[in-house]
Amino acid sequence: MSQVFKYIETHQSLTRTVVCYLVKGNKVTGGLRKKVSLGLGKNLFSGIGGKVGDIPGLENETYEEALAREVKEEVGVKIKEYKQFGEVIFIFPYKEKWSQTVVAYIVTDWEGELVETESIKPVTYEIDKLPVSQMWDDSKYWVPLMLEGKKLNAKFIYSDDNKTVAEKEIYIL
Repeated sequence: MSQVFKYIETHQSLTRTVVCYLVKGNKVTGGLRKKVSLGLGKNLFSGIGGKVGDIPGLENETYEEALAREVKEEVGVKIKEYKQFGEVIFIFPYKEKWSQTVVAYIVTDWEGELVETESIKPVTYEIDKLPVSQMWDDSKYWVPLMLEGKKLNAKFIYSDDNKTVAEKEIYIL
């Protein structure tokens, strides 16, 4: 049995989160993380998103409601069209508060202009020129697959440096 599955069996309380990339044509927009909770991913390029049901009064929030709220809060636009592309589990055995299960989306249409906020600076790249050296180590494995339109489920366990992937499992659906 893999370390990922052993960890998941013994640690059932993974933080529920959502993430998305905004895509138009051959361009993808994510964000440079400026302000983060728990120090998770500061100064890295990543998708737009955050925790599900973490605000008082929104404890029963759905993944889709959290996605719409987080995108509006982080980059100022209202989602019009999106599609779920999978679920990704991240395990940080040496920083357990960072462990999470993430539902991943691609947003293909939105209203409004992207704006920089206190937590995110929107950044756009050509899809085939993702800045993987400025992203979480796991991103090079699954984000390009998702941007190619492949639905997937993946699991990553990080090493003791909390920066490099120690083990991974990716299933194309």
